[in-house]
Amino acid sequence: MLVVYLDDSKIVYDRSLEYFQTAADWAKAQCQSFVDYHVQDVSDVSMMFDHVAEYRFKDSKDVLMFQLKWKTN
Repeated sequence: MLVVYLDDSKIVYDRSLEYFQTAADWAKAQCQSFVDYHVQDVSDVSMMFDHVAEYRFKDSKDVLMFQLKWKTN
C-alpha cells in the first residue's frame, strides 16, 4: 500500500475537510488504484496543523499523479 499525506497548512480551517473530500473525489475519478482516505484531527498534538489526511493507493503511477495535482509542499 502506498500512502500520500496532505495537511491543512495552507487552507482556512473551515474549508479543510471539504478540501480533503474534493481531493478524494478527484482521486476516485482519476486514479484506478485509489483505495480510500482518512482524515485525522491532530489539533491537540500539533502546533502547525488541525487536520492531516492520508490517501492510500495501490499503484505508484497514481500516487505520482495525485501528488502532482494536490501536493502543495
